[in-house]
Amino acid sequence: MSTPRVRPEFELVVPFSCDEVVVRVKAALRCDAEVRGLFARGRIELVPDPAVQHFWSPQLEADIEACPASALDAPESTHVRVRFAPHPHVWSFYVAVHALGALATLGAGIFGFSQYLAGGSPWALWALPASPVLAALVWALAFVGQGLSAEQMYALRRFLERALEDDRAAVP
Repeated sequence: MSTPRVRPEFELVVPFSCDEVVVRVKAALRCDAEVRGLFARGRIELVPDPAVQHFWSPQLEADIEACPASALDAPESTHVRVRFAPHPHVWSFYVAVHALGALATLGAGIFGFSQYLAGGSPWALWALPASPVLAALVWALAFVGQGLSAEQMYALRRFLERALEDDRAAVP
């Protein structure tokens, strides 16, 4: 069992070239109206159809790279590293809240220490225990979002796995 991750990931190794992986995913997208895709060199991003997207909807980011050949007669294969993530705006907000919490903690610590050195009551240090509580709440919020988007995450993963199934063995 793995530890919980804010951005879950998994890996696949498929017996196709990088170009064939892209071709297979594009062909699967033409047949599936519930998934949309974006392609860049070495990357595929899959998202649910905009008609069913929510604030918490995930996106699947797949980085593809050719596996090094281990032998001259080995078939070509591709390593696919996949990560689920929220929409970039949601992820930016998540990171910004963590950054603001860290800056507020640093500011409260410096101000409280300055109060202490000046001989006053360091009341600003009372804000320090709020920082780990805020960080834990924001971290837990990521898992609430994953729970809300679990069905869409499963659908995106299953879509990618079906698009990359090896059907060569089925051909006599």
